Amino acid sequence: MFQLPTVATRWAGRVFLWGAAPPFPLEDLEEALRRRGMEILRAGMMEIVFAFPEWTRPHRVIPRQILTERGLRIREPWATLWLIRFGYEEPRADVEGITLDGEAIHLLARDLDLDAMEAYVAAQGWQRCMAGWWVESGPAVRIQPGPEEAAWAAAWLKGMLPPEARYTFEGILQEAAQRGIGWSVLYREREARLDLESRRQIEGMLLLARALQRYRMEIPGLEALETVPLDEL
Repeated sequence: MFQLPTVATRWAGRVFLWGAAPPFPLEDLEEALRRRGMEILRAGMMEIVFAFPEWTRPHRVIPRQILTERGLRIREPWATLWLIRFGYEEPRADVEGITLDGEAIHLLARDLDLDAMEAYVAAQGWQRCMAGWWVESGPAVRIQPGPEEAAWAAAWLKGMLPPEARYTFEGILQEAAQRGIGWSVLYREREARLDLESRRQIEGMLLLARALQRYRMEIPGLEALETVPLDEL
């Protein structure tokens, strides 16, 4: 389970997650979205889980614990990450989890479609999130659809990490840019410099970026949201 400061909205049957960079407080973003006619499901710190479709039954499985083929026991929040990285290499790993309805389930890694990870937010039950928007200040309204996963995650993380971890994280971003490599690659080499909770946040954001359609929006002020055509959201 992963916690994210966000506004969850529903429009045309789809659930969106919204985040805002300074100088836009999350409360102001919520109000701007409400004025747009968006249904606000929840706002503030919310729980996000990641689920995988089961191949042969209409279940969505939230992993809770993995027993690998090598006898290692991996518990959440690291179980989902392990499945993404190693699930196809160890298809007979035992997976203990729950369905979205809370039913306990036991199966093998090979029983899950690991390429189809989905994100769900705790808002009026578990709601599947389809897209995530990051709103930041700019000279005019500009929407960037489909930004690269790590870049999109980094924008959120700069506002989420505590000061000391943010300083280390920004150093990783700068060094990665200087070396011309992806920051997530360099992070794997430097992750020991960060505390465990900050590492959980980073891994959670990278998973979320993988699970969602991603957008970044630059606007001169939150009132400019009202000028963006609804069919673009």
